[in-house]
Amino acid sequence: MIKKIARLLLGLILLSIVAGVILLVSVNTNRNKAAIQAAVLSNTGYELNIAGDIDITFFPSVYLTLFDVRLKNPASPQELASTTTALLQIDLRALIGGEIFIRELSMDALHINYFIDANGKSNWDVETPDSNSNTSFALRSTQQQGSPVFADTNSDIVAASFESLAIDSASIDIQDLSRGLRYSINNLNLVSSNTNIEGNPFATNVNFTFLNNGMTKPIAMGFRGEIRADINAGNIDVQNFNFNFTPILLQGDLKIRGLNDAITFDGSLSSNDFDVFGLLQTIGIRESELDATSSLFPIGEKLLASVALRFSGDEFGVNLPELITQLSESRIEAEAEIRFASNLSPANISYEIVSNQIDISPFLNSEAATGNAMPANGNGIIVIEPNDVVTSLPVPATSIVILSELLNSINVLGSIAIDSIVANDLLFSSINLFTNIEDGLLDIELQPVTIFEGSVAGNIRLDGSSEEAALSTQFVISQLNLANLAPSVSRLNAVTGNLDVEVNLTATGRSTSEVMDSLNGSTTFAITENNVDIGVIKQVFTAISALSPNGGTIEQWPDVIRFAELGGFILLNHGISENQQLNFRMDNFDIVGTGGIDLEQQNFNYDLQFSILGEPYLQTIQVDELYRDISWPVECAAAFKDEVNQYCRPNFTQVREIFTQLGTNGVID
Repeated sequence: MIKKIARLLLGLILLSIVAGVILLVSVNTNRNKAAIQAAVLSNTGYELNIAGDIDITFFPSVYLTLFDVRLKNPASPQELASTTTALLQIDLRALIGGEIFIRELSMDALHINYFIDANGKSNWDVETPDSNSNTSFALRSTQQQGSPVFADTNSDIVAASFESLAIDSASIDIQDLSRGLRYSINNLNLVSSNTNIEGNPFATNVNFTFLNNGMTKPIAMGFRGEIRADINAGNIDVQNFNFNFTPILLQGDLKIRGLNDAITFDGSLSSNDFDVFGLLQTIGIRESELDATSSLFPIGEKLLASVALRFSGDEFGVNLPELITQLSESRIEAEAEIRFASNLSPANISYEIVSNQIDISPFLNSEAATGNAMPANGNGIIVIEPNDVVTSLPVPATSIVILSELLNSINVLGSIAIDSIVANDLLFSSINLFTNIEDGLLDIELQPVTIFEGSVAGNIRLDGSSEEAALSTQFVISQLNLANLAPSVSRLNAVTGNLDVEVNLTATGRSTSEVMDSLNGSTTFAITENNVDIGVIKQVFTAISALSPNGGTIEQWPDVIRFAELGGFILLNHGISENQQLNFRMDNFDIVGTGGIDLEQQNFNYDLQFSILGEPYLQTIQVDELYRDISWPVECAAAFKDEVNQYCRPNFTQVREIFTQLGTNGVID
C-alpha cells in the first residue's frame, strides 16, 4: 500500500516534466490535459482524468494547478484516488538542467481507495509498461520524449526534491474482503520540508485519525522523524522517529539497505508505559469484548506495559535478538528468529521467553482469584450446606476450526521459562513449557509446575498431517492440596486432602467441538489424608430410610469423615456428553454409574448406584445390615447453578421395589 501511494505521489512529478514542454510549446488547456494524462498512463499504467481546469502561472514563479483530478485503474471500475486541487511550483532552471526541483507540492482533500476482493486481488494491481525498471517509480531519461540527458548517465532515477510538500485533509479507505477487514484513515495531514531522494536529511510530520470496523470512535495517530533517502544507492535511514497512537508512543530508528538488490534492515523500538486495554481497542478488538474482559479487573486499575526491542532482517527472514516487555512490576525477556517460507522449506520460527516472576495480583479482583470463601468447620473443611449455590462453569466458546494447514506450513521450536507466577494468594513455581511443530505435528510439553503444594505436568500432541486432526494428551497431578484449591474451584470445597490424578485422552476432529465429541480415554484419581463432607450422601440415604418400614441410623453419621481409601476413575467413550462410566470408592461406600455433562446447556445427568459394602471392606460408614451390599438407585441430574441439595435424589419407585423384595426375602440385583 505504501509503495502504491508513493507511486502515485512520484507519478505527479511527471506533471512537472510535461509542464516544462508545455511552457515551450503551448498553453492550450486541452492539449495540456492530454499531454499530462498520456504521460501518467505511459509511466504508471493508471488513467488520470483532469475533470477541472488547468491553471499555469509564469510569474513570479512557474505554477501548475490542476483542479478536480481523478485516478483510475483501467482494469477496475472503482476510482483509485481523487483530489480537489493539486498545486506544483516548479523550478524551471533546474528542470532544464536535468533535475526536478519542486518548490512546492500541495494537494487538498486527497482521497485514496484501496480495495482487495475475496480472491486477494487489489484494485491497484496493474501491469506497469516499464516492467524492467529497477523500481516501480523510476523515471528514466528517454531521447524519444525529448528529455535532457542528465549529467549522471549511470543514474536510473531522476534527482527530485521538494522544498515544501503538503497534503491537507486527505483520507484513505481500506477494505479487504479476503480477511473481512475494513479501515478508514481521515484528516490526514502531511508536512515535509526539503524532501529529496539524494540522501540529504529532511523532516516529515504526518497525523491522521484511524477507525476500523470494530471501533466506535476514531483513534488519533501521528508520525514525525528525520529521513535520509538515497534511492540511487538503495538506502533509507529514519532517525529519531516518533509514532503515536492512543495510548502508545513508539520511538526508534530504522535503517534500510539494498533496495535495488538484496534488501536488509535493522533498527530499534521502545515504547512508553501504555494501557494494555487501550492498545487492544486501537488494534481492532471490539469494545464489547473489552468490556467483558475488563470486568476481571478492579475499577480504576489499568494494566500498564512497555516494550523495547532490537530487530534486523533481510529478504529471507527477521531476527529479534532482544525483546523486553515490562508488565507492571514484571519483566519478560525474549528472543526470536523467523525464516520465511521458500520453495524448499516451510517457514521456521524459533523463540525463547524467560521471566523471573510475573505478578498479576495488582490487576486481579481478589474474588476472581480466590473465590468467595465459605466458612470452614473445626476440621478445616469447607462445609456445603443444603441451600448453598455452587459457582457454575463459564459458558464454552464457539467451536474453532483446527488449522491443520497452518501446522503443515510452519516449523516452530521454542521454550518458555518462568520462575513463578503470582495471582493474589496463588503461586505457580518452576514453569517450563516447550513447544515444537514439525511436519504438521504439534507437541507441547509442560514440565512439573509447583502449585498448591503439589505439582502438575503433562503433554499434548496434535497431529495435523491428515484431514482430521488427531489429539492425544497425558496429564499427571501429584499431591495437590485441595484445601488451597477449594476456594478457586468450588466443586471441590466439600473435600480436603492431597489429590493425585492421571489423565489419558485421545480424540479426532476438524474443529474443537468435534474433538470434544470424540474424546476417549480415562481419568483416575485418589485423595489421601482426606476429610469429606458427606452431607449429600446423608441426604440421599435419609430419603431412602424414610421408605423403610424399620427406619435407619443415617442421622447418626457424622458430617465429616476421613476415609482410608478414596479414589476412582472416569471412562470417556465418544465425548463427555454421554456414555461416561463412573466408579468412586470411599472405604465401604461405592458409587458406580453412567451419564454425561452438557457444557452448552450447563447441566449434567447421571444414573448412579450407591452401595454400602459389608465385610471385608473397612466399615467406615456404619449402617444396618438391611442397607448393606445393595445397589441403591440414585438420579443425579441438575443444572450447574442449582442448589447443592437438588443435585442427587433416590429413584423412589425403584427404592420401594427394593424394600418390597427385602420384605419378601427376594433377591436384589
